[in-house]
Amino acid sequence: MIRRLMQTMVVFLLTGALAVSAVLTYVMVPDEVPEEETVQAEETGNTGNVRAVTVLEGKQDVYVTVLGDSIAKGYSGDEDVIIEPYSDIAMRQMAEEAGFQYEIASYAKNGLATAGMNKKILTDETVCGSVARSDVIFITVGSNDLLNECKSVVQEILDTDTKFKSADEALRVLKESAESNPLLVLSIIEALENWDYQSFEANWIEMMERIRNLKKEDAWIVVTNIYNPVADMKIPETMARGVENVILTMNEIIEKYAEEYDCQVVDLFHSDVHEHVQKDGLHPDQTGQQIIADAICGEQKTENQKNEN
Repeated sequence: MIRRLMQTMVVFLLTGALAVSAVLTYVMVPDEVPEEETVQAEETGNTGNVRAVTVLEGKQDVYVTVLGDSIAKGYSGDEDVIIEPYSDIAMRQMAEEAGFQYEIASYAKNGLATAGMNKKILTDETVCGSVARSDVIFITVGSNDLLNECKSVVQEILDTDTKFKSADEALRVLKESAESNPLLVLSIIEALENWDYQSFEANWIEMMERIRNLKKEDAWIVVTNIYNPVADMKIPETMARGVENVILTMNEIIEKYAEEYDCQVVDLFHSDVHEHVQKDGLHPDQTGQQIIADAICGEQKTENQKNEN
């Protein structure tokens, strides 16, 4: 599946199409946080009145940890526009219904992939302490795994030590090289033949194991799956189907471990988030973040109804 998609990507790129670069910059932003940057928490609080999930009912103080990439962080491509992340919106809505106070600690970082989550975030003592005391844990990660694999393949094909800042840059260099050396296409296809999801799945399991070992027994873990950023883009049908298949496969992996790690998977793939994005065509705008929050609150109401029945 991934092989067919990537072969289609390469052919599409080499024929001059511009849409692919936009597709593969999904969740990668210009201001990616350097590896050495210290993890910082953003804390907020609010009060309100109505109902929340069973795990939050009767609580006066609710502690929340946010883990993930630029979507979870509330990335804004316009420095003059502040995007409120879905976690803040969802908690405010639930607090207004259930009448509890809450505090949020966000450790979301631009460009974060599952490997980075395990090596940089979930090894930090402050983050681990936050997860351990949390009543709610929000997780949004996975899209950058595909981008990082793409950059790695391009580096291998071009035999370069260049550290590409984004998948967009990597593909641009690849296209230019292939124009002067058409036989490079064969090397591209051969390299992509060996691509799979094993590392993503292994990292996902490691991440969930770490969180399970840290969290409280009754903590509510909320995982958002991956929405399709190309759903509204004018690209060839075969390309669109390929991208969709990749995302569906990654989402299947996320869903596969939901029961084992007792987490609630919120379906963004079938939501309208892709219709409410910023100028980059990828990151949610404020309406998009609201849609994610509403989906989470919808999940919490469904969970609450299950427990009541």
